[in-house]
Amino acid sequence: MRTTRLALLIPAAVAVLVMTGCDDGAKPAASGSTAATTTTPAAAPSATAPATPAMDAATKAACAAADKDIKAALKKVASAEKIGPPAGHSAVSAQYSAGAASLYVNAFTSSDTVNDAVKGVATAMSELADTWATAPKKAPSKAPLTTAVKQLETACSAT
Repeated sequence: MRTTRLALLIPAAVAVLVMTGCDDGAKPAASGSTAATTTTPAAAPSATAPATPAMDAATKAACAAADKDIKAALKKVASAEKIGPPAGHSAVSAQYSAGAASLYVNAFTSSDTVNDAVKGVATAMSELADTWATAPKKAPSKAPLTTAVKQLETACSAT
C-alpha cells in the first residue's frame, strides 16, 4: 500500500515543483520602478491596515481547492466504506491516500499557517489510510482528521 501512496504522491510533488519554478512575469515590471510603487502603497495600507494581513489570491484559491478536495475525498471514502470488509478496507485506504495526495498540491502558498493546516489534513488522511490498510476489526477514529479539517478552516478564515 505504501508503494501505491508513493506512486500517487510523487507525480503530485513533481507537478508542484514544476509550478513553483514558473513566474507570471510580474517581477521585471515591479523591479523597474520600485521607488514610486513601494512608497505609495506602503503609505495607504499603514493608515488603514487591519490587525491581520489580507489573504492573497493564491492562498484563497488554495483554501477553496483544498476544501473541494477534502469534500470529494470524504465522499469517495464514504462510498468505499459501503463495500465492506475485506475489499472495502483496501478501497477506503486507497481513497484516503488519493485524498492526501490531492491535498499536497494545495500545500504551497504564501501563508505558512494555511500550508501547515493543509499538510495536517493530508497527514491525518495518510494515517487513516495506513490504519485501513491493516484491515482493522472496527473503523478507526476520524477525530484527528476532523480536528485537522477544523484547523484548516480556521487558518483559511483567519488569513
